[in-house]
Amino acid sequence: MCRRRSALIVVAGLAVWFQRAAAADEPPPAPATEAPETAPETPGAAAITTVPAPPPTPAPLLPPRGDPQASVGDPEPAEKVVAEPRFGDTGQVSLNGALSASIGHLGYETGNASSTSVSVEPAFDYFSAPNFSQGVSVFFRYGQSTPGNGVDVDYTSLGVSGRIGKNIWMGGRVSFWPTLALGWWRNWLHYAAPTSGFGVNIDGRSFPIGSSSRFSETALTLQVQAPILFHVVRHFFVGFGPDGYLDVVHTVETSTNRRRFLGASSTIGGWF
Repeated sequence: MCRRRSALIVVAGLAVWFQRAAAADEPPPAPATEAPETAPETPGAAAITTVPAPPPTPAPLLPPRGDPQASVGDPEPAEKVVAEPRFGDTGQVSLNGALSASIGHLGYETGNASSTSVSVEPAFDYFSAPNFSQGVSVFFRYGQSTPGNGVDVDYTSLGVSGRIGKNIWMGGRVSFWPTLALGWWRNWLHYAAPTSGFGVNIDGRSFPIGSSSRFSETALTLQVQAPILFHVVRHFFVGFGPDGYLDVVHTVETSTNRRRFLGASSTIGGWF
C-alpha cells in the first residue's frame, strides 16, 4: 500500500514538472493593440475629392515696357546698302571705239573716178574679274575704186584679234585702261590696168601690174593701247592715250616687210 502511494506521488510530481516545462517553452502572448480612432461619419456628407493644380499662367503677349527687344510685330529688316555699279565690275561688257560699221560710195562730177567701201568690225570686252578684261574683235572690209589714171582696184580684208586689259582707277571719274592685243588679218587685192607699164605700191613694196593682177597680204600684229578714260556719265566714257603696233609677220606674196607704228588715238564707248 505504501509502495503504491509512493508511485502515485512520483508520477504526480513528474506530471507537474512536465507541465511547467511546456508552459515555459510557449511564446508570450502578443500585447493587445488599440484600434485607430476614426472620425464619426456624418450622415449625408459628400466625399472629399482632390482638386487638380491650376495650369501655369501664359506669358504676356507684349513684353514688359522698357525691354530693348520689345516689338509689337516682326522687326523691320535693316536696309541693305547696294553699291552702285561702275566700269570694271565683274560681269560687265564694254563696247568701245572698235565697234563700227559703214557703207558708202564716192563719185565725182567730172571724170570716171569713184569708190565704194563696206566695213564691219564688231568688238567687245568682258570683265571676268574685277577690272580685268578680255576682248575680241572681228572685222570685214571691202572696197572698190577707180582712180583718175584708169586703174581699177578692189580689195577684201578679213581679220580677228584678241586682247586682255587691266582697268586702274585714278579717281572718281578717271581710270587708266591699258590693253595688249594680238591680231591676224589677210587682204586680197585685185588690180586691172588699161595698158601695161603700170605699177602699184603695197605697204612699201612696188609691184608691176597688168590687165588683171592679184596679190595677197598677210599680217600677224602685236598692238598696245593705253588710253586714259574720262567717265562723263554713267555707262559712257571717252578716252585718249598712246597706242602702237608691231608686225610679228607681214608678207605681200613672197615679199616680207614688217611694219611698226607709234602714236596716239582717242576712243569712245559704253558699258552695261
